[in-house]
Amino acid sequence: MVIVACVMGTVAVTTAAQVFRLRNKRMSWRAGTLKGFPLFSAVFLVISLGLTAAMWLQGGFWAFGASLMYLFIGSGWFISSYFSSKRYITDNGIVKNVNDPAQTVAWHQIRDFFEQETAGDFIYIFIYSDGEEELPQNLRRLELKIPQKKYESFKKLISHKLGRRISCYEGSTIKIEKFE
Repeated sequence: MVIVACVMGTVAVTTAAQVFRLRNKRMSWRAGTLKGFPLFSAVFLVISLGLTAAMWLQGGFWAFGASLMYLFIGSGWFISSYFSSKRYITDNGIVKNVNDPAQTVAWHQIRDFFEQETAGDFIYIFIYSDGEEELPQNLRRLELKIPQKKYESFKKLISHKLGRRISCYEGSTIKIEKFE
């Protein structure tokens, strides 16, 4: 259990370091399933916190030590999954996975996009190319759920970054006549 606790601590520190190393962050938001927090790691952390409190009250030294290991593992898991589930928008592009810089979708890779409005939130769907050639098998889809409070600033950023290349998007509105 000590080895797993050390590994989870290392993963948490590495993930946090990757987030702090991101340059030119324009915006970010929580994207977990439990009010923006990651569900399973949050539940595990709460259970291990309760287990640690119970072992503290019971007074068993070895049981308390074991529950502290679970608490450390849960904390590492929560920290790493929290930072990994956040959405980061930078000057370079959209960061899909903070632990893998190769999964950043650069602005120049985006070929098209559209937005959908759902219950209070907006979903932007980006079509991007992950290869050098413009082949259909190289096109990928990325869905971003934008919180309502970030929508206007995100829309301005998209207009700034993609408005020059995607001609149907001028200013803050989509020009329907460009499609005719």
